[in-house]
Amino acid sequence: MSVLLVIREEKYQQRLEAFAVRVAAARKQQLYVVNLSTGSSLPDITSIEWQDEQVKVVKLETPNPYRTIRQLEATLAPQILILNDATDSSEQVRKIINQASDEIGCELMVVRIGDGEDQGDKILVPSSGGRHSRVALKLAYEMEGEDATAFFVEPDVDDVSESVGFSHLHRYINKAGVPDGGMRCEVALKSDVFEGIRHEVQKTEYGLVMIGASGHHSLRKRLFGTIPEKLMQGEKGMSLCVVRAALPIKSKLSQKFERLLHLNVPQLNRDERVALFDDVEEKSRWSFDFAALMMLATLIASLGLLSNSAAVVIGAMLVAPLMMPLLGGGLSLVQGNWPLWKRCQSAVLLGFFSALAIGAIMGLVARLLDMPMTSELAARGEPSLLDLGIAFFSGVAASYCVARPKLGGALAGVAIAAALVPPIATTGICLVLGKFPVAQGAALLFGTNVVAIVLGAAFNFYLAGIRGRKKAEGGVWSNRFLIVLTLVMAGLLVPLTSVLIERIAGPVEIEEVLTDCAEDFDLKVLRVQRSNHLDGIPLIDITVESAVPVTMSVMQSIKQAIEDKTEKEVHLRVKTILVSDL
Repeated sequence: MSVLLVIREEKYQQRLEAFAVRVAAARKQQLYVVNLSTGSSLPDITSIEWQDEQVKVVKLETPNPYRTIRQLEATLAPQILILNDATDSSEQVRKIINQASDEIGCELMVVRIGDGEDQGDKILVPSSGGRHSRVALKLAYEMEGEDATAFFVEPDVDDVSESVGFSHLHRYINKAGVPDGGMRCEVALKSDVFEGIRHEVQKTEYGLVMIGASGHHSLRKRLFGTIPEKLMQGEKGMSLCVVRAALPIKSKLSQKFERLLHLNVPQLNRDERVALFDDVEEKSRWSFDFAALMMLATLIASLGLLSNSAAVVIGAMLVAPLMMPLLGGGLSLVQGNWPLWKRCQSAVLLGFFSALAIGAIMGLVARLLDMPMTSELAARGEPSLLDLGIAFFSGVAASYCVARPKLGGALAGVAIAAALVPPIATTGICLVLGKFPVAQGAALLFGTNVVAIVLGAAFNFYLAGIRGRKKAEGGVWSNRFLIVLTLVMAGLLVPLTSVLIERIAGPVEIEEVLTDCAEDFDLKVLRVQRSNHLDGIPLIDITVESAVPVTMSVMQSIKQAIEDKTEKEVHLRVKTILVSDL
């Protein structure tokens, strides 16, 4: 293991090296110092000739500093990487620090050297108890021991506030692995954390303030945002350092997975992403056109369901515009795009309630005309695990087609596969007709489709290389929503799997009943098939061999036995093959 210092600002080289020597000595590791400057060709990292013996030093020229840093990290496998920054750093240096904070796996330190002379070796470590703060506490103790000060700011709300602050601080120190009494401890009673830190800095001369990063995405912001202005007033010469702990294994595995995707899955280029975002955002809005198509699609679907016409129902699926806001929901989750998420879900909810109202109106018409329950309606009242799989992969396929305009012709087929409007229409119709189990099943089917399509679209967009900006503010809500939707889909597995098992086990139960009946009525059962529905009631097709035609009384007895076994009303259809033996 080693400590790697990469210098981009030559004017701070001497003081940066002195700081890095202290860090390497504290960790008892070899120090490597690399001076990077702009060049025309990438250096060969494997053939570097390091100068000196105690401190390995080399000067490198490179057109891509960050790539060279990653190569150095892969070759040397340092425990700590130290980067420097300054108030006048170039945009390239800032970009390197941001990338490193997101992607470098080892411990990372970003240092800003003070403008004046050194004020001593004393280190102040403001701590909040987080993982990064614990690393900073441990490192400060290893570097300076009792000359390092652990610091905590506690609001002054009670006469025991100071004792509470010390209790917190001692707990944080113990978690960091620092022995009792190994560091000085100070507590400031202030309502503002930055004010408390500044007060401590003004009271005692410190050479360095070492802060644990609040999150690896906000590393540079914590160091170069509001803290310097509030700390450095009248404190020239004091240096600042932010410490980020090594990335957890989960983050490292995620990085390897993303690199694997880039190598094996075609990624969307900039123009394709622009076209995709523009198309999805435009077609995900609730507008007059969207509402008109939604209502027309529901009317067509309702008529098809009531007339028991599968072709008409398929036509309604092609008219419905509901797929695009669901794809937009998946896109917004991957991007962390809250405004797009709200717009898409608003369109989905408004579309759902408008379709439900149209379905209820059509159900009222069907009730007034005394229209029967059809098999098309009943078929949507029993969603199974297969429907979940269809919806998920439809979301993947639809998002794939939308992201690649040349494949847009396949989108119609995906819309047919992922039925969205027919389940809503079925829910509205069956609620009015009083067929509540079917309405409940159809509503479950729609909810299943929505969740699975959104997750399928998010999955495909992620594979295609779409990512949001790596900001904690934009990623928290989307990560939580992804977790919630995943848990919801996992919860749906229970009822959907039970329906699928019932479909598979149903004929087995019926065969057991028919085995007993066959002996009583001298029949040989050849085939048992559970068809869809007839007037909303499950239809059982049975093929038997018999010397005489099966009478109605025998059929009634078989039907009653099946209903007693399954505890459900069924329609029975018997096909008899007459057999005579000579």
